[in-house]
Amino acid sequence: MLSAAAAPAQPTYILRGHATQIHSVHFYSSNTRLATADASGWVILWSLSTRRATAVWKAHEGSVLKVDDWDGKIITHGRDNKLFAWRVEEVGMDVLLPVDDEVGWRRRPWLVASLDVNALNFCGFGGWAGAAAAPAAAGEGEYLAAVPAPLRAEDVDIMRLPDGARVYAGVRHEGVKTGMAMALSMFYSGEHLVLIAGYESGHAVVYKWDTKDTWKVVYTHKPHSQPILSLSISPTPGTNPYFITSSADATIAKHPLPILTTTPTPNTPDTPPPNEPIKVIDTKHYGQQSITIRSDGRIFATAGWDSRIRVYSVKTMKELAVLKWHKEGCYAVAFGEILDGGGGGGGGERQGSDGDGREVLSVEKRREKKIKETHWVAGGAKDGKVSLWEIY
Repeated sequence: MLSAAAAPAQPTYILRGHATQIHSVHFYSSNTRLATADASGWVILWSLSTRRATAVWKAHEGSVLKVDDWDGKIITHGRDNKLFAWRVEEVGMDVLLPVDDEVGWRRRPWLVASLDVNALNFCGFGGWAGAAAAPAAAGEGEYLAAVPAPLRAEDVDIMRLPDGARVYAGVRHEGVKTGMAMALSMFYSGEHLVLIAGYESGHAVVYKWDTKDTWKVVYTHKPHSQPILSLSISPTPGTNPYFITSSADATIAKHPLPILTTTPTPNTPDTPPPNEPIKVIDTKHYGQQSITIRSDGRIFATAGWDSRIRVYSVKTMKELAVLKWHKEGCYAVAFGEILDGGGGGGGGERQGSDGDGREVLSVEKRREKKIKETHWVAGGAKDGKVSLWEIY
């Protein structure tokens, strides 16, 4: 177990493939794959089992702001004002790394959707995958992407993939000067489509889609004196509603999601009044650029300009560990999903059974099972390297 008082932890592995700073890291496919993207537009998909690249291509002419996955596809958002959805068939893809040959041609995956978007304010998209019970804006097999509007940077447009339709335009807070949108996230819970935005002014705003075809502001607070750089929503907003923001300042704030509170709760010392954060802490560390909550909701992590990855308790907001390996600023951090041990070898080949009739997995499947169940943290930095850590 890692702790702030323990001896300095060391990364499990360092992925060296990018020639420029890392701006996004993302685990997917049950932790068996890691997507990383850099300031030159390159995307690398890594196998966590072999620690080798399975696909490498230049997705954008300029920095990649964010990478995500959707129904077997990879979504990338670049500073070239493009948002792409790629279907990646790893067999036959180029694996030569940018650090070895940054200018060489690479075979690109199949481009299944493309959007013209605004990326002038360095704000990555906030995405949500549709479902059968979703509102009319997105159904089964569709995806909503919240992006800064092209004409007014403080406005947010919501686009739909794969058809590229603009389903909601100009979402903004009319009563507050927020400046540009800097961080966006979106989710759907019960009958609520919710958009959360962090702004240049330091405001965090929660919007709820109203059945009258309008977006209603349900929460506004300004805990930060500098622009919000990142935000992360509770893994279970329907039962444990909150989100956390980080900024160019040293503050981290934990906010409520009042729209998902079904019954009013009397104010107590542990229950802040409406439009007040649950907790605000001064970390003394400026520029925690990326923030993410682990899928079990117990801890969250930040990537900071001081080259550290810091781990905090969601409940107490206390710092639990500092992961130090990079010599330059860290710009991206991600957790692997916490998976239970019931997945076995993923239904793959078996080597046989032991004397009691229990299944014995092949060496390859045992390795894959361990990879899936490891509590991963990945950090990307200005040095172009990605550190992989195992944490409690």
